[in-house]
Amino acid sequence: MAALYERDETCRGLGIVLDEVSSGRARMRMTVGPAMVNGHGIAHGGYLFLLADAAFSYACNSYGPVTVAQAAQVTFLAPAAVGDELTAEAVERVRSGRNGVYDVTVRNSAAKVVAEFRGQSVMLAGRPHTG
Repeated sequence: MAALYERDETCRGLGIVLDEVSSGRARMRMTVGPAMVNGHGIAHGGYLFLLADAAFSYACNSYGPVTVAQAAQVTFLAPAAVGDELTAEAVERVRSGRNGVYDVTVRNSAAKVVAEFRGQSVMLAGRPHTG
């Protein structure tokens, strides 16, 4: 997972930190910066989705074979502001063959739920991780 994170220019460039990863689980965090807010002064949903999607990605890739998203949805529940540190915790719900379902909860530093994300993954046959 460390090698995968080293190649992850998006996460590293946005300051998204991989705190923990284990089989079917991952926790990542980021601080909302001034360039991440929309015209209402709250965190743009795209950044919340990105953080949740990143945690999902590490959780479903924790087993070894290259695994990618085949679908995902997010529900935004509360706004986040500049300076908020957000944590996304991904948990595997089920794996069946090459497919998986993962839930990700995004919380602010006060532990308030900001968003809930559900991702469906598919393992790419014959594609081991490099590095």
